[in-house]
This record gives sequence, structure tokens and C-alpha cells, in this order.
Amino acid sequence: MLAGIRVLDVCRDLAGPLCSMMLAEHGAEVIEVEHPETGDETRSWPPIVGDGFSGYFATMNRGKRGIAVNLKHQDGLELIYDIARTSDVFMQSFTPGVADRLGLGYERISALNPRIVYCSVSGFGQTGPYRSKRGYDPILQAMSGFMSVIGDKDGGPAKSMVPIVDVSTAVHAFASILGSLFWRERNGGGTGQHIDMSMLDVIVSMLSIVGTRYLMTGIVPTRQGTENPQRVPSAAFECADGRYLQAVPNQRQWPSFCALLGHPEWAKDPRFATPVARVDHRDVLYPMVREAFRKRPRDEWRAAFDDAAVACAPINDLAEVFADPQVQARQLAGYYDQPGVGPVAGLALPFKYSQTPCAPITRPPELGEHTVDVLRDYGRSEDAIRQLLDQGTVRAPSRKEA
Repeated sequence: MLAGIRVLDVCRDLAGPLCSMMLAEHGAEVIEVEHPETGDETRSWPPIVGDGFSGYFATMNRGKRGIAVNLKHQDGLELIYDIARTSDVFMQSFTPGVADRLGLGYERISALNPRIVYCSVSGFGQTGPYRSKRGYDPILQAMSGFMSVIGDKDGGPAKSMVPIVDVSTAVHAFASILGSLFWRERNGGGTGQHIDMSMLDVIVSMLSIVGTRYLMTGIVPTRQGTENPQRVPSAAFECADGRYLQAVPNQRQWPSFCALLGHPEWAKDPRFATPVARVDHRDVLYPMVREAFRKRPRDEWRAAFDDAAVACAPINDLAEVFADPQVQARQLAGYYDQPGVGPVAGLALPFKYSQTPCAPITRPPELGEHTVDVLRDYGRSEDAIRQLLDQGTVRAPSRKEA
């Protein structure tokens, strides 16, 4: 889909690299830049398998070409400029102001290549009083109000273990880059633009109907656990075997739901007959529904609900998720061969295209694996390459240094 698109990625950590990995698996050539001494710090983050192979780093960096360049060396910076001149996308995730000081800001890069789509990923964006603050996923889950609406009714706030801010930012950046590339060719006269992607902006916008409800009513929402305050019943119910089933019957399914629970009379009870009535009488209805659920084990309830076409789902742990036949049928997990480790599992992208399928997942690069190849691509002589390696401006694995 993106064959012929070149992405120059100097991002670190999670959000930016995950976005460029998505671009890579859509066919783009992604050149990932790391520091020659330390590499991306996520190379040392668990899970660690084999001889120091990081599953964390691999999750965000599959399918890329990797180069190791010191951006504070002028010769290294000149290499980055050469690559930028022939790139379609430039990505960076420095704290606002740092890229400019390094000579990698939008004004400098776009002067070299007016066609380039330049994406800045930061915690708080390029403007505003917090622009210079570092933004991390848990910090932004807290500041955005996201944590305030997650957790049990009678408990404290909870954090999503999934790095929801980072992942959501990656998806939004991916969409913004694709939209900007389309605009460049269709309406922009071949000119690129600057994307200011703020992680705080993303997660606040993802408050969606919860945020809109506050803006429209002024009522600060409280934690509801697994319940939906606007749709009753919609919650996780404990079954006879101690396992939980999330049930969400709509109005059409409501009579069948009542009959399955052994209380067909609820369907016509004025307190429960309509969605609004059920919300108004939730404190009466929920204890009755919970008592009914405790009479049968989870899998029996699930089978009965499925037969009656009443919406429900088990609350699976991850072992159950990846053993689920639907997950397997959709091929959401794949494998690639990692030298020194063997087959390594990875999550596949969720995009399913009839004409342009995503590339198969492949391993991430070693630190500086493609440095020498890229230097040659951009006209550096063998003597110049050796000098850059010897002075520490760039790094390559030993087998590439010959």
C-alpha cells in the first residue's frame, strides 16, 4: 500500500516507533535512527528472551531498517539531512524545542525538503504552558481524567495496564500521516506539512461520550466499574463458578434476557420495561440480576445467551484470548525468526485489506544493523564509512564494519 514511501524516524520509546512500525507493515521503507552508544532505551526493557532480546523493543520496531547515528556530530547530522531530502515522512518525539536545537526542527527539515510530512509526537504538544514537560503514559492517563472514570465504584482510580495513551497516539499519528500524504498529492500541490501530535490531546479526545456528557451537563462522572451508567443492565456478573460474564442486552434482547434468567415478568415490569426506567431503577434491578447469575456457571450462561442471540462475553485472561477460535481465525498473533532466539511471537496489525494486505511481521533490526548499507546508499565511500565508525559518529554490528 505504501511502497515507495520513505519514513525517517528519530523517535524513541513507544508512541512514535509504534506508528512508524505500522507504516512499515503497510509497505513503507522506515529508517529508524538510534544513538550509537545506547540505542533506544527500550532495548533493555522486559520481557527479555534469549541473549538480551527485548520483546518490548520488538513490539514497536518490526520491519524497519536500523541505523545508529550520533545526531550531535556534524557528520551524523549531514547523513540525516541527506536521508531527509529523499524522505516522504520525518518523525521525531523530542520534548518541544530539542529538535530545533539539534538542527532537526520542522523549519530546517522542510527547507531541505518542502514535500516532507513532518510529525512531532510529544506529551503536551508544541504549544501551551506544559509544552516543555515530559509526558509519559501513566502521567497522561492521570491528567486527562481517564483514570478518574476507571475502577470500582467504591475503590480508587485505576490505570489501564495497556499503555492506552501511547498506543492511541500511535494510531492517531498513523492516520494523520496518511491523511497528510493524501493531501500533499491531491490538494497540497506537492507540499508537506507539520503534524503536532500531542498525547494529552489524543487521550482527552478519547473521553468521547464521557467527556461530552460532562461538557453538556457539568456533572463530573464517577467510577462505575464494569457498569454503563446509560445502559442498564450492562455489567460483569459473577457466575456460580466465580467467573464473570459481561452482558449487554439491548431493548430488543431484553425480554429474552429476562426469560433466560428465569424472570420473564421483568420485561413488562414498569420499573424495568424501558431503557430509561431501568436506569432510574438500577439500584433495584442490579441486585436481582446478580442473584440470578450466581445460579449457573459462566460457560452455561454464555451458551444459553449465544443460543438466544443476547449479547455477552466472558472476561478472558490472555491465555483464553489467544486460545479463542475467533482470535485465531483472524490471525492476530504471528511469528518471526529471531537469530539466536528462534521463533518469536508478535501481535499482528488489525487491518484487513482485500487488495493490499499488510506485510508479514518480521524481526526488528539490530542496533545499527543497516548503518553501512544506508551510508553506501547515500554516497559515502568505504574510507569515509570507516572514519565515521572509528570516530563513533555511527555504529554498525561487527559483521557490517568490514
